[in-house]
Amino acid sequence: MNEREIEILKAITEEFSTVLSGLKMDFAKQLEDQLKAFEEKFSSLSKSVDELKEASEPDVSALAREAAALVQVPELPAMPDIPTMVSDAVAALPAPEPAKSIMPEDVRPMLEKLVKEAVADIPAPSAPELPDIAVMVSDAIAALPAPEPAIDGEHGRDALQLEVSPFIDEEKSYPRGSYATHSGGLWRAYEKTHGMRGWECLVDGVAGIDIVNTDERNFTVTVTRASGATEIKSFSMPTLIYRGAFKSGEVYKPGDTVTWGGSMWHCDEESADKPGENGSKGWTLATKRGRDGRDKT
Repeated sequence: MNEREIEILKAITEEFSTVLSGLKMDFAKQLEDQLKAFEEKFSSLSKSVDELKEASEPDVSALAREAAALVQVPELPAMPDIPTMVSDAVAALPAPEPAKSIMPEDVRPMLEKLVKEAVADIPAPSAPELPDIAVMVSDAIAALPAPEPAIDGEHGRDALQLEVSPFIDEEKSYPRGSYATHSGGLWRAYEKTHGMRGWECLVDGVAGIDIVNTDERNFTVTVTRASGATEIKSFSMPTLIYRGAFKSGEVYKPGDTVTWGGSMWHCDEESADKPGENGSKGWTLATKRGRDGRDKT
């Protein structure tokens, strides 16, 4: 059921409630009237009974039946035919129109109208004052500093005509774009230089190599780059060094030689073992002991 049918049913129900209320009131009034009549009859009968007290006992049951026969039963009002009323009300409803889908074409005119009205209420913006671009460009060009001449006074050189100075004179200032060799590397001036400020190292060459003998076998090599960076490497050379007679408890390095038991031994790997003994490691016999000499007589 749709909303309209529900509203009609509500109206019919309210009307039916009103009719029932009226019937109830009428029925109650009729009962009240009948009760009054019954009381009047009963009062009359009571008087007759009082008058007949001295008479023989009346048949009360018969009297009650007679009194009851005199009471008129009220007729119930005819109830309305609710199903018929609902059917008639529903039949009187107009047939609903078939549903119709709303398409974008149906809504577009309304939206266009709303948009036009909203846009019409927006105040038109005032055009800003544009700066004089030509004047600004002219002023900017006029404010540029004049370019400094190249080292040889020439202008407009291409990459093939670049000249590389053989060294950098730190007492001299070089213009931006100058190239020079320095400390074994190639340098370029990215701005006007002051001493070494303004130079950048493009090719990091080798400025120097320093070799230091730290002890009998170990050496340290320091390579200094053109940019100032350093690389340090260390290495050891197993040079033969005679350490004298073997001393117990001393650790010997590869290249050490000792005498023990009349023979010379060479240390092949770091060891504290005694040469020539069973289980001894790290030693090689270099010169075997000779036979003892005898004097001739």
